[in-house]
Amino acid sequence: MSFYKFVTSIFRGFSKILFKYEVIGLENIPNEGNVVLAANHKSNLDPIFVAAAVKNRTVAAIAKKELFNIKPLGYILNKLHVIPINREKPDVSSIKTILRAIKDGYVVGIFPEGTRMKGPEFGKAKPGLSVFAIKGKASVVPISIISNYKLFNKVTIYIDKPISFEEYFKEKLTSEDHERLSQNVLEVVKENYYRH
Repeated sequence: MSFYKFVTSIFRGFSKILFKYEVIGLENIPNEGNVVLAANHKSNLDPIFVAAAVKNRTVAAIAKKELFNIKPLGYILNKLHVIPINREKPDVSSIKTILRAIKDGYVVGIFPEGTRMKGPEFGKAKPGLSVFAIKGKASVVPISIISNYKLFNKVTIYIDKPISFEEYFKEKLTSEDHERLSQNVLEVVKENYYRH
């Protein structure tokens, strides 16, 4: 068993024992092809809940680079295929690493808002989601994490159908275009969050 599968099985056990953990729509994550997961972010538990939910693919999450400065957390994050990124100004090498991960068959997990947004409110989507999806020729799967994060309470992971960005693969898009497209995905995440 790989280190990734071992750790995600622990995540799964943790989620099911300590929360009423439910995943809806797992069949919406394609078994193959280029895929980016886009989820809301309200707690440090969110990456664990998403990794626990996805059984058919290996998730390479994107996380702030500061986390990699904490030993031995940085070592573990590397072993779990987590990709460090400068949230304020992503550098070219980070972007290339993310695109390579998509090409290599990993499902890249991203929080479009770029940071945690506590409470029921949502932030604005950053352009990164759209940039990675279009440059990586990937479809985007919206994921809504619905929880109050209190122990033994309900956690619902609602996975919606993939959104195709194919019509934009050959377009020249501005940063504003990418922001708008990222926000469109976040609106789907929000709608499912409030509905479920």
